[in-house]
Amino acid sequence: MFKPVSTNEGDITKMRSKNVVKLLTFLTVLGIIALFGAQVNSQTVETFIESIEASPAAPDITPEVYNGPQTVKALMNAFDAMYNQKFSKAKVIALCKDGVVYSGELAIRGEIDARHSRVEWLHMLLQRGITIEDFDDYRIYLSKRHTLAFLEDNPDLRKIGFRGMPLTDDLEAYKVAYINKLVAKRIEDHKKQMERAKKRIESAKERIARGKKQPNPKQVEHARKQIAQATKQLRRAQEALERFQNPTSLPQKPKWNRIKKSTYPAL
Repeated sequence: MFKPVSTNEGDITKMRSKNVVKLLTFLTVLGIIALFGAQVNSQTVETFIESIEASPAAPDITPEVYNGPQTVKALMNAFDAMYNQKFSKAKVIALCKDGVVYSGELAIRGEIDARHSRVEWLHMLLQRGITIEDFDDYRIYLSKRHTLAFLEDNPDLRKIGFRGMPLTDDLEAYKVAYINKLVAKRIEDHKKQMERAKKRIESAKERIARGKKQPNPKQVEHARKQIAQATKQLRRAQEALERFQNPTSLPQKPKWNRIKKSTYPAL
């Protein structure tokens, strides 16, 4: 049996009061959600800068292309002296939507080497299949240690999944994920290199065909040189991709001593 609904004035007033309370509670919850969302969104990084301070006086004594073995010792013998001579410190800056700026600076020799040893860092990259093709590769991959240190020292950026990184407080797992992203980016770069090389080869073949009809011996000769150069680039990219499938077997990672971390302050 249905109970009758009271319609007296007192009951109506009570019902209205309850509805108002429910509405205010609902709006308060929405406000909290909106505020939380705004805080998360405001921490979205709009500008990110990685820079390394170079000495213009340092002569470039490194080979244009490195053809030596992909081992830590060989790479450091080829590039480390130049790296030490040319670079002194690295800076990392992240500017968020809300105007908060995170900034960090570390000397290349000293603290950063103690936190992420060059030997161990190169060892990890090579084990994962990364190929160091020239000094620029060496510089770029060593400088990535500074970005990792910057993220380690700024948990606020880690909490928002900056640069697609996982949400974890486990710094060792975070480091592995960071290396994974470097590897994934490198694989994508090699694939793009292959596609560009293939397009250059096809374009050069078309110019050769046109040059034979003209005839234009210089155009044909120039196109043939381009094919030879693009073929080398294609082969190098293919070999680099193969390393990711079958990376060179390396010995166990070397030991190194760590020192206490210093923080990157958020300005």
